[in-house]
Amino acid sequence: MNAVFKSLSALCSRLLRLLPLLCMAAFMLWLLVNGREISVETLLSMMPEDRFLAVPVLWLAFAVKSLSLALPVMLLFAVTGVLFPLPLALLINVIGIFITLTIPYFIGRFSGPDLTERLMVKHPRLSLLRDLPSRNSLFFAFIVRAVGVLPCDVVSLYMGNTRLPYPDYIAGGVLGFLPDLICATVLGMQMDRAGSLGFWVTVAVNLGFCLASILLYRAVRRRAGAGGS
Repeated sequence: MNAVFKSLSALCSRLLRLLPLLCMAAFMLWLLVNGREISVETLLSMMPEDRFLAVPVLWLAFAVKSLSLALPVMLLFAVTGVLFPLPLALLINVIGIFITLTIPYFIGRFSGPDLTERLMVKHPRLSLLRDLPSRNSLFFAFIVRAVGVLPCDVVSLYMGNTRLPYPDYIAGGVLGFLPDLICATVLGMQMDRAGSLGFWVTVAVNLGFCLASILLYRAVRRRAGAGGS
């Protein structure tokens, strides 16, 4: 009985490892067959006319994004901003990014212990995470997301595989995404007014937050280096 359980566990582990690749391949194949580029207009054309039905479709798209680097999450934020009024759009996007962060985290958590090393080989920049102090898991998850120097999906796999506590991981991750989420949602609402004052103010605020995040990240790395010397 134990042998059967181990075989099933090994099979599930292999399937979980292949799932991101299969989803990305299926999504790219669909785009290729339909001759479509990934854009706000493309995603809008895929949405049902009934706005009530559009919500689960959007959340499904966030789930697909969690397993595929081919679908930029900022486009999903913007699409939601086009379809819904701001308060509702923000709520839908927060739940969406919750989905995007959760799925690869648990894939990483239930994958083999060698996943971290394989990720490091494939994505050398992931070694940057080892230079950051991780005593405060919530802040660690927040600053990594806020800076955004690494692919979202890869970071989620890494944090799941290294057993970062899920409550801290998800709270820090969502908080780190909030500025981009808010700005992209607002920009989606202003797509028909590109170039307006509100449009450029939103862009400036987002760029300002990105700069502040990079400066904070560098300060944390310097402090970590000083503490280690």
